[in-house]
Parts: sequence; structure tokens; C-alpha cells
Amino acid sequence: MAEKSKILIIDDESDFCEFVKWSLEDAGGFEVSVCLDGPSGIARAETESPELILLDIRMPQMNGAEVADHLLHGEKTRDIPIAFITGLLNREEVEKRSGYIHGFPFIIKPITRSELLEQVKGIFKLIETEKAFLASIER
Repeated sequence: MAEKSKILIIDDESDFCEFVKWSLEDAGGFEVSVCLDGPSGIARAETESPELILLDIRMPQMNGAEVADHLLHGEKTRDIPIAFITGLLNREEVEKRSGYIHGFPFIIKPITRSELLEQVKGIFKLIETEKAFLASIER
């Protein structure tokens, strides 16, 4: 049996987190853990080392940019890919930029289950391509 890809979602909307968790785990191939705030998300990322972090932008206590900055500078978390998941931007603007803003993939809320699966699988394909490329140049 193939190992499941570990995803951490950091988002203060518990209903949305449950939707993401259920959607990805039900599709198979994913193991999803949830944190409802930035500090607990950072701590979980440090202990679990997920393969992808889905990070909300607007959260109380610590916003997504602050969490991302901490993760990108953390010794244990700097190499974990981050995708922002937000309702702050409009879908057309993100699509014009091929889903990326400042080098990060953006997933726009609201989102359907099929869109979520398609986008997460696309992010994992990019992660695998990058790993293969880096391995090829290190030889």
C-alpha cells in the first residue's frame, strides 16, 4: 500500500477545515491534520513535518503571512511547501497569475471538492517535479 501524503491545514474556520480534511482523506492518498490557529500550526508543522501546508491568510492572533514567515525561517519547517487558501482574493485575479502569487500557490474559497482535489494534486505534481529536478542537478 502506498504511503499517504501528509497535509497540514492551518485555518481558523473549523467547518472549512473539516470539509478539506474529509474531501482529501475520502479521495484517498492523503492524511490531513488540522490546526485552528497559527501558533499551534507552527508547532504541529515542527513535530509532524507535513509534505504540504494549506494556510489561511486571515486569522486572529497570527495572520497567514506571519505564520508563513515563521515557517520559512524555521530550521525544521523551511523546506515544507506552503499553499495559501483564502477568500480574500478573487478567483479571476489568481487565475490570471496561473494560481501563483509571489511564488506561492493560492487556492480560493469557496471551493468545491473536485476543485480542491484537482488543485492539491497539481501542487503535489509540482513538488515532485521540483524534487526530481533538484536531485538531477545534485548528481
